[in-house]
Amino acid sequence: MTTIFLVTLKPILILSKCIGLIDISYTVEPTGLLVRNMNSTFPTILEILRMIVLLISTYLYLHMFYPMMNIIQVIDTIQFWIIIIAARLSTIWTIRYVSIYLF
Repeated sequence: MTTIFLVTLKPILILSKCIGLIDISYTVEPTGLLVRNMNSTFPTILEILRMIVLLISTYLYLHMFYPMMNIIQVIDTIQFWIIIIAARLSTIWTIRYVSIYLF
């Protein structure tokens, strides 16, 4: 059961890290627990870079159709940022949930 869970968990974590839902510094131990790697500042730099890229892409998306900006675009952008912020704030809860599910 645990190995099937770990095989399923790794692609989900990679996707969540790419999208920005989970911090890049978290890794999966052989036991299946998510652990934050505190040994280097490189993940912190990657996090800052990812937020800058998200801000730039949001700016480009909103100003792509600037003369005819639609309210749906603004609502979609606000929803996107609400999801990103909520996911970033609930990272610790997510890790606790995964750890509880394993044991």
